Amino acid sequence: MFKNNLFLSGCVTFLIGSALSTSVFAGAAGSVVLAFQTIQSQPYAKDARLVEIKGEKGDPFPNEWAMLLADPTARGGVREVGISNGLITAERTPLRGFTDVANSPVIDSSRLLVDAPALFQVVQAESVAARVSFHWLDYTLQVPLNSLSPVWTVKLYDSLGGLVGTMGIFADTGVLAFPMQLPQGIKSESDAKKVGGLVGKVSDLATDTAEKTQDTTLRFIGDVQEFLIGERTIGPGADK
Repeated sequence: MFKNNLFLSGCVTFLIGSALSTSVFAGAAGSVVLAFQTIQSQPYAKDARLVEIKGEKGDPFPNEWAMLLADPTARGGVREVGISNGLITAERTPLRGFTDVANSPVIDSSRLLVDAPALFQVVQAESVAARVSFHWLDYTLQVPLNSLSPVWTVKLYDSLGGLVGTMGIFADTGVLAFPMQLPQGIKSESDAKKVGGLVGKVSDLATDTAEKTQDTTLRFIGDVQEFLIGERTIGPGADK
């Protein structure tokens, strides 16, 4: 029975992941590498140093990548730039709140090799393995002190905004910098019927792809979902 659960869970992950790649991923902030290239094309790039990239409330990706730069040409020595799909959407030069930016390690563009889709695949796989279900994500890329490799810190949240897990991923290799860490007092699901990973967009995904997907495929996904978690939100039932 346990092996069957693993097999069916893999089927769900593959099918949902395939659909996500063409639906949910579209229209979000887009490529992190493209955002980096956009920064490098700006006049201040020759003096500025990129020290942090953030993306908040991603489902699975944020609407904007916020780039934080130590920039001696900006007032206060700090520049924040918002970028979505290679276009600058916001820019400001705050005077307070970033006292340590000048001393922060710079992010080397040659080490930014794990872009958004690959990053999410690692998060999804680890959350499924840990049986941690989530609805949205916060991403932060920084270079730890005494290190050259930038690390993605990813925080996972449930539908109410509660933190359910935190993990780290090296941006140059995709290897875990640190495994899934659960908040104090929170345990991963021990029930074999519970499935981890992205759950917040499952119903919306079914609606968005219904016209493009045959009923037999939706019914199969629904059968697997009902077997694993005891309820069906995707596809017609066996009696339809």
